[in-house]
Amino acid sequence: MEEAGHGSFSGTWKILVFLPLLALAAAALWLLFRARTEEYSGREPAAAPLFRETRPESPAARERPKYLTALDIQGPPEFKSQVTGALKLIWMADRDTFLFIRNRLYSIRNESKTDFYMDAGGHPVAAISSAHALRSMPWCAGIIAHQAYHAHVRLSTKKKKAFTPPPPGLEKQLRVAANPMIHEKVSLPELFEREKRASEFQLRIMEGTGASRSELRLVRDRDPRDFSTGHDGNYSPE
Repeated sequence: MEEAGHGSFSGTWKILVFLPLLALAAAALWLLFRARTEEYSGREPAAAPLFRETRPESPAARERPKYLTALDIQGPPEFKSQVTGALKLIWMADRDTFLFIRNRLYSIRNESKTDFYMDAGGHPVAAISSAHALRSMPWCAGIIAHQAYHAHVRLSTKKKKAFTPPPPGLEKQLRVAANPMIHEKVSLPELFEREKRASEFQLRIMEGTGASRSELRLVRDRDPRDFSTGHDGNYSPE
């Protein structure tokens, strides 16, 4: 009786050992059969969509190819390359912020000064010196944002001063500035406040595009009367 019991236990142990192997073999056969079936039916394997972008493209993504050709960048090749790279950094960091900047600047030009102005055609222009543009790509991105904020303020002020037609029966002469590049008159406190807000916007862009700690510190800790982190050269603040 003892030998019979021992033989029964040994047989059970052998079955338990082979059960996982049988399960693995069955799973492998099932996967092979499924792959062959999909191959013969003309369908792609189920794992294929993991390597393809199947989501619909967002409206912001559809605008991506347009910005480099729509924005006028003027200057030598190294300047154009640096500005293009800075714009790409802004795009990757925050597309909404990029579109804000893009919609407020018509041209980015390499000049002997860094400032914002309206050109003779009434277009908002960000003038950037080589010193500011070529310092680093994140710094260049911050400078572009700084001038875009000034453009935003100027364009907003321009809308508020739009011509209002006179009531019927009355004449009102429309006066247009002879020089669209003329700077508006701004009080000193307002000038400092605008520069503060432009620098805050500049700092946020620099943080998002990977500026160094030393560059961030220069903008963050600047003296309110120090405009050198956003302007340089022969310029007149707006």
